[in-house]
Amino acid sequence: MVIYALLVLASGSAYSSQTTDSYRCTIERFTQAQGDDVPSYTMLKEAAIGKQFTIDRSSGVTAGALRNSTDAKPFVIDRGDNGNSFKVVSMVSTSQGLPGTTVTALNVMEFLDGERKPFNYMINDAVFFGTCESF
Repeated sequence: MVIYALLVLASGSAYSSQTTDSYRCTIERFTQAQGDDVPSYTMLKEAAIGKQFTIDRSSGVTAGALRNSTDAKPFVIDRGDNGNSFKVVSMVSTSQGLPGTTVTALNVMEFLDGERKPFNYMINDAVFFGTCESF
């Protein structure tokens, strides 16, 4: 998981198509199930905090500092509205070249007032937090 997360963070900062049906998100916090005192925590935290990624709300594809990919077949569970979060899940299996299955779950709290919407993005045992804005 650590190698996958580092590859995701190091893969550049390309953005998805700039439409009003997209979010631009900034990573503000990071945690992982193993805790904050393992070497991978510091490495991932330093690589992630302050970085940005985008979300194409129609496809669920994320690009930039955190990315799923079309190979992961992102699935938009809920498009979000005044009562629900925007939600996307995806999975990359061992048959797609990784040493283990990678699962992602993204939640943007679309229902909250204001332009900035909190998000949490889980990649296996790592969780990234921050805010997103529509653009």
